[in-house]
Amino acid sequence: MTFRQTFESFPWRLFVVLMSLPLALSPIIILATAAEEASVGYIKGRDCYPNGMWKETPGATWRIMDSSYFFTPNLSFGAMTFTQVKVIDIAWDLLIGRGIQILLAYVNYRVFNEWLLYHLELHLTSYKMYTAVAFQTTTMSTLGVLGKEFLCFAPPVLGSSKKQWRRFFRWLAMFCMLISTLYVLAFPTLMAAMTGYISTYGAYVENNENNLIGFDQAIAVQYVIRNASRINPDYRKDLVVTNLDEDLMQKVQDCMSHFLFPPRSYAEPMEPNIHEYIIQNRTSKFGGKDLQEPTLSIVATYRGSGDKIVSPGLVEMWYSLSNDGSPEAARQADYYNASYILSHGSCKPSETYQWGFSYIFLFMVSIFNFIWSCIMVGMWFDTTRGSRMYKAGRRPGLLRSIMDISAAIREELGNRVDQMSEDDIRDGLRNSEGKLLVPERELRIGRTSGHEPTEPARKRTWKTAITKGSTF
Repeated sequence: MTFRQTFESFPWRLFVVLMSLPLALSPIIILATAAEEASVGYIKGRDCYPNGMWKETPGATWRIMDSSYFFTPNLSFGAMTFTQVKVIDIAWDLLIGRGIQILLAYVNYRVFNEWLLYHLELHLTSYKMYTAVAFQTTTMSTLGVLGKEFLCFAPPVLGSSKKQWRRFFRWLAMFCMLISTLYVLAFPTLMAAMTGYISTYGAYVENNENNLIGFDQAIAVQYVIRNASRINPDYRKDLVVTNLDEDLMQKVQDCMSHFLFPPRSYAEPMEPNIHEYIIQNRTSKFGGKDLQEPTLSIVATYRGSGDKIVSPGLVEMWYSLSNDGSPEAARQADYYNASYILSHGSCKPSETYQWGFSYIFLFMVSIFNFIWSCIMVGMWFDTTRGSRMYKAGRRPGLLRSIMDISAAIREELGNRVDQMSEDDIRDGLRNSEGKLLVPERELRIGRTSGHEPTEPARKRTWKTAITKGSTF
């Protein structure tokens, strides 16, 4: 026995259809569980977030599912030119957006047409609905037809003791067909909205001279020596000692160790967490150089465990802004307090771009896709379970549908239909108020013969006009 013969009896079609549901559900589960990890690993470590906000700006968030990222491709990649990201974006819209739409439209066509035959077995069906579903399955005009059928809650039901339930399930099916068709029509737009390209950003701080200095060149200041010219005449400004300047920090600490322990004297705090240390009547030593009294004026900053900070990333009191960010360059650079850095810091776009996805939109489209898959599987399963035509092997198709509707129209309007124009045929079908059905114990599509249940006569009002169903 060959491999093919071994598995020939396996219900592959049922297996594939049922497996499509967990397959459609898996992106939702993956995206939901990976949201926190993606936020921490992909966004949190950046100085500039994908929406162009500096991480220290009040209100900026690294949560990838935050509403501020709804249309922002915050799951983006690369460092490309504008031409490159534009080519990728167009290729995505054409190949993925339109390509998958064709696949979804084909599934819609197959499922809706097989279910349409089942509908004909249970309900009187208008010519308009039949032609719309059979020949224009995924179009804007079909949306209008399905909308009218959705509003028609009480069409005639063929031979059933459970008419209300059948009417409800028909109404539910029309609603499902309506949103499924809308989803397939909107799919390229959703794909385009879900993706996009953004400029890469760099974090900068504007100094007193209105120049932009990279935030990565802002170095925390530990000490400031006011009278630095006593150490070196070349120091014309305050000597800034940053956390990265280990050699200079060691010299400052050695200098301070001689007079910071009792007996000691220092001025009142300049401001909270900033103190100036100086002794007027004592000599000092700095880096092996003896200095006459008073001692060097050394300003030190410190943070207590309960002290308030202006931003989570700005925990120090002062920061030095130098052009190259080196400790040596920072010694004579300007320094600013954390509040200044926060108010003058921002993100500026660069010359490169990234392409990617909006995480929220990707999650939302995954939910839409799962709902659509559930509708397709549910309608297909309902058809296979209850349809006489399906169980007998009667499958709809383009040519078969043309033959069926042609025979029904000819029977409805007579042989004169060959000489009638398009508008005359539409008027004839509208005036005849004929319906299509599958007669009991038969496997063909026919028309009403006058013995089937019909809608009771109702006074014509605006309400009856929109709830009578579709018609030519």
